[in-house]
Amino acid sequence: MYLTYAQAAKAFAACGAAPADPLSMPIEQARQQQDRYFAEFNRELPVLAEVKNVLISGPHGDLPLRLHYPAKTSAALPVIVFVRGAGWWAGSLDSHARTMHSLALLTGCVVCGVDYRRAPEHHFPVQRDELLTAIHWLQTEGAGHGLQLAPPVLFGESAGATLCLSAAMALRDQGRPAPAGLVLFYTNAGGSKPTARAYSRWVWTQYLGHEGASIDGSAVPLLGDLSGLPPMWLGAGEDDPLMADTLTLERLVRAAGQTPQLVTYPGLPHGFVMWTGLLAPALQALEQASDAARKFFGSRLVA
Repeated sequence: MYLTYAQAAKAFAACGAAPADPLSMPIEQARQQQDRYFAEFNRELPVLAEVKNVLISGPHGDLPLRLHYPAKTSAALPVIVFVRGAGWWAGSLDSHARTMHSLALLTGCVVCGVDYRRAPEHHFPVQRDELLTAIHWLQTEGAGHGLQLAPPVLFGESAGATLCLSAAMALRDQGRPAPAGLVLFYTNAGGSKPTARAYSRWVWTQYLGHEGASIDGSAVPLLGDLSGLPPMWLGAGEDDPLMADTLTLERLVRAAGQTPQLVTYPGLPHGFVMWTGLLAPALQALEQASDAARKFFGSRLVA
């Protein structure tokens, strides 16, 4: 049975599941509480044909990946690289399991989760470079895992959407093949702002390794060159305090000559895609994003 967002949030609060505040507690305690919160979203996951854990060599040590297969098939499948949000400081391959399971089933693609290293122990560009490493591995070693070696779609939410943008910009600048497309929910791509919430400013400080604003367009995509990027689908809730970042991204990409598709969702806050097990509008948004990803792949999809 699907609920309204207010009903779902109230039910979560009643069972003691609440997001952590890393500004008021030690980081490891905050991560433990956040993990308990995430676990509530991942009960009774949609069933997949196979889930495979892979450990690859990365620029900063071993990098865990998780491959989600929607069905048994002998055909090589296109890949969607899923990059979680959680402010760069929290989350894991388990935290967004429902989103990855559902995305694989909705698209018919293999979904690869990337367990990038977290802030504040690791700062940019560590996370972006690990994402680039995962993309390279998929395009060179993926055949042995039933994957197409062609460029993947990058699918990110919040901080993960920002990483997808940074990775796409780096691939362009390095002359490497561009992703097939970018599917980005409620990106947090504008950097620290004096008027932002204390939590938002804290998140950017942990990620960048310094307080205040940044002029590094590779770390803060809205400050960088947004021309020549792959096709882009953007989704955001109208009640998102970071809505301005998505609107600015759409405007800047359009000014750079691209035609991104922007879809906004009434009554939904930041992070709503995690609620697909409870909220019909969240599931509908993920379905629309999945349709966009399938279009980016075009004829590469298995019928």
